[in-house]
Amino acid sequence: MNRTNNLRKHLARPFQFEGTQMHPNVLLMCKLLVMLLCIHHFFFKMEDPFIPFIQELDKFHAYPNVFKFISRTLFVLFTMTLMFNIKVRTSAIVIGLIVLMTTLASKPMFYNHVVICGCALFLAGLTNHKQPPYLLIYQLSIVYLGAALNKSLDPDWWSGAFMDNWLGVARQNHLYLKTSQHFAEMSTAKFLSAVAISTEFLIGILLLFKKTRNFAVWFIIIFHVGLFTLTSFRFGHFIESLIIILLAFLNFPKGQMIVHFNSKTMSGLKKFMTLLDVDKKQQWLPNDTENTHWLTLETNQNTYTNHEALKNLMLYTPNFYTLLLFSDILIYCILYNERALLFQVNVIFAWIFILYLFPFHQIYKFRKHHL
Repeated sequence: MNRTNNLRKHLARPFQFEGTQMHPNVLLMCKLLVMLLCIHHFFFKMEDPFIPFIQELDKFHAYPNVFKFISRTLFVLFTMTLMFNIKVRTSAIVIGLIVLMTTLASKPMFYNHVVICGCALFLAGLTNHKQPPYLLIYQLSIVYLGAALNKSLDPDWWSGAFMDNWLGVARQNHLYLKTSQHFAEMSTAKFLSAVAISTEFLIGILLLFKKTRNFAVWFIIIFHVGLFTLTSFRFGHFIESLIIILLAFLNFPKGQMIVHFNSKTMSGLKKFMTLLDVDKKQQWLPNDTENTHWLTLETNQNTYTNHEALKNLMLYTPNFYTLLLFSDILIYCILYNERALLFQVNVIFAWIFILYLFPFHQIYKFRKHHL
């Protein structure tokens, strides 16, 4: 019996996030990024150097398969230690370095969505559970400020040539082509270019300040989902990577979360959330008295009721995000040959989640106190 219980505990570790040298949300980010890399076959993309950024890596050609074998072995080894919560900071650093070194070893392997994962994992390993993950915050700010600066120095962005060639020629975007017909030549492309540059610059600034950081997070989500809606293009797994990195900005409550629920109507929700709560942070208490609240969530910071309680309960349950990732992959596999339907399903689900989880009450409070 004890052996069975011990086996269950070990098998549950990949879905546990408390009690390590990382913040639970940062560890969640690391595990999901590694899962994302594995899902996109990164393991099989690790090969011997080919047209490397660092010429010294060409020396590995004298020893075929050595670089590939070392990279793949270390990737598997430290992925396992990360998943089972063993030396999580060291594991994240090593995996991040492997991802970056694989990119440096082969120019064809250079993709923004891969590099940002490697950087995030490396920087996550340099953070601890006692301080906020400033390095990740600064990294994301630099990503957006750098992107805005890069675009602003490119004449093709200001002239609209890049946007027009991308949306009008390369993507054959119906909405763009239809809209641009009603305006002067290139004016739509220039407008979209200006919006992209100013949005990225604004996001980079907002991320630097604690009071505006939460708005920046939602700005990023809405901006990229809007871009996906317009272009039907995910830029590899860049959008998924960004959204996963944003988990580093989410502060999970410390201690137990007390949930009062109506056992007659919310028993199914209790079973579902308890299944996801592998860390056992939720304490569910039935409340069948005459009460206007069908759900109440008490944390060490606040008390939420009804839909606010449900939204925060989802946001503070790490495996809710794991479920979302695997649901997205499952939908992709099922609808792989139905790309139009896949795009529609992705867009609908994305906007439903945004509209439901968006903190309208926080904006109301912010405006009330600052305007």
